[in-house]
Amino acid sequence: MFLNWRKNRARKAALSRRKAAYAANPDAASVLVSNFPDEIWPGVGEVVAGYWATHSEIDAIRLIETFHCEQARIVLPRVMGPDRPLDFHAWHPEDELNIGAHGIAVPKANATRLSPKLVLVPLLAFDERGYRLGYGGGYYDRTLEALRAAGPITAVGLAFAAQRVKKLPVQRHDQRLDWIITEKGAYRFA
Repeated sequence: MFLNWRKNRARKAALSRRKAAYAANPDAASVLVSNFPDEIWPGVGEVVAGYWATHSEIDAIRLIETFHCEQARIVLPRVMGPDRPLDFHAWHPEDELNIGAHGIAVPKANATRLSPKLVLVPLLAFDERGYRLGYGGGYYDRTLEALRAAGPITAVGLAFAAQRVKKLPVQRHDQRLDWIITEKGAYRFA
């Protein structure tokens, strides 16, 4: 109970910092491509899970369009229900999107379901150990746990540098990220 209170308090502060970072530098995402490490750059045909940014999240679109141009296969997440992992469905830049759960853009219902090996993750905050603070639904924690149980994946948080904090409150189910990419550089945690 106390840890949930700490997380909720941290979420409020993190959202405020992220909004300020976005307002100060709305084009920060333009350097994510140049900051993305070669060692985890997706190969031809590799399945990459992106996300459609909402509110003040750092925008992943330039990065996923670049991966698409280099022949990676792009998928976007779809919420399948409470307490369930996300499903990932194929997306091409010319595809129309529907509005899904939480007002998030998702591929059409008949889009092919694929399992990613590289997962780009939005967040409210990240710490020096590679933990992220999300919105509290646990979708990405459940998803990363399930994907890791099925085989190796690389989880990469995308954020503004201002979203970094020293230490976040962490629970047993929280999944660490392997990398964080910001407008100022890349941080490896694995």
